[in-house]
Amino acid sequence: MAFDSTVFIFIFLPISLILYYVTPAKFKNLTLVFESLAFYAWGEPVHTAVLAGAIIWNYAGALAVAGKHKKSRRTFALAVAGGDVLLLAVCKYAGDVLGMAGNGLAESRWFLVPVGVSFFMLQSIGYIIDVYRGEVKPKKNIIDAAVLIAMFPKVTAGPLVSCGDFEKQIAKRKFSWGRFSEGVLFFIRGMSKKVILGNMLWRVFQTIQLFPPSQMSAASAWLGCLAFSMQMYFSFGGYCDMALGLGKMFGFELPDNVDHPFMSVGIMDFWGRWMSTLWKWFCSYVYLPLCKGNPGGSMGFFSLLATWVLIGIWHGFGTSSVVWGIYFAVLLFLEGFVLGESLAKIPKIIRWFFTMLLLMVGWAFFFNASAGKAFSYLGLMAGIGGNGFVDSKAVSIVTGYGMLWAAAFVFSLPLAHRTYEWLLRGGTRWKVVLNCAAYISLFLLSVAGIIAGSGHELFYFRF
Repeated sequence: MAFDSTVFIFIFLPISLILYYVTPAKFKNLTLVFESLAFYAWGEPVHTAVLAGAIIWNYAGALAVAGKHKKSRRTFALAVAGGDVLLLAVCKYAGDVLGMAGNGLAESRWFLVPVGVSFFMLQSIGYIIDVYRGEVKPKKNIIDAAVLIAMFPKVTAGPLVSCGDFEKQIAKRKFSWGRFSEGVLFFIRGMSKKVILGNMLWRVFQTIQLFPPSQMSAASAWLGCLAFSMQMYFSFGGYCDMALGLGKMFGFELPDNVDHPFMSVGIMDFWGRWMSTLWKWFCSYVYLPLCKGNPGGSMGFFSLLATWVLIGIWHGFGTSSVVWGIYFAVLLFLEGFVLGESLAKIPKIIRWFFTMLLLMVGWAFFFNASAGKAFSYLGLMAGIGGNGFVDSKAVSIVTGYGMLWAAAFVFSLPLAHRTYEWLLRGGTRWKVVLNCAAYISLFLLSVAGIIAGSGHELFYFRF
């Protein structure tokens, strides 16, 4: 079930909130677990067994890892985390392997992939490692472990949460109307980002992708890359806002996963703004252990390379994902350990320009199925093998979607929301009325878009 569906908005969410808040405090986690399993089972009834199995496996595994026998703790931790990795690999890549072998079952590969499996399995692996490190205690109550792994606002697309920070909220949280109303506003803002802007930009991207390569100009190729990157921001960023809003409605504070990535002035800055919880996870559990806590040492580059190849494979099984990971590993190493402080002397506007340029190249590997296709697309962006640098199709994409491009540019910057908040600061009656009217309008427009069926499945749903 997706957050941007009429079933979720008008049936599942209201019923879940009512049940949650009429439940006595000591049973709220139990109610939330049942609601989370019901949410997951709505669209993935068979795959719910995978989620339930992951909860039971890691609950029991964490207790074993924290046992009294110190010599066996490492063995237990490797076994439990290894089981998680094996399950993740089977779920994500079995279809691709079958396809490479020419097996007809490969056509059903998406049936083999539970929605959000990468997110809840990474959450499980992080939990086991934290228990092994002694940073958190194992959950003695399986319900608490289930909330950590499978709470429905974050089960399908994150964010990944720190076990140490989140366990306090699992044990105790306070209700406030202020937090609840803030959650509603977050949810509406996120839904409008995804449905109104994200879905429309996806259609622009799909339109450009239908151009035959021989008839695609460099300008069209760049516009396609820009449309993809901006729809990713509004679709995934909007979904993350909805997750944060849902968390607040249920009394939780989830970490911000997307923070205006188009404001980035460096590659590291970008990964601190885009999928930030994913990079923190790999940094904590892969990169720093590999380089033994010394990023600048002799193992620094190889640790960074191995980490980003894994991140690439996490995103997909194709050669483009591996090259994408190597690409960002090299950029991050150059930025952090070769150029270093000299970059700080360059004006921010110049750093911003080259950061966006490098990111556009990276997106080309992201939306192409193979490295060969990605390099061919990059050739089109450079004006090689296509229809020149600018053609009538590119002009029509700019002029025909002029209002959409303008809105996407404005709302990709923090200035738009800050200006809105500044205008309505003070809480006078007319400002409250205007604020309510604005959010009701966004809600109605989003629902109209959902009913019209203009959406698409979130790119990260199959991760």
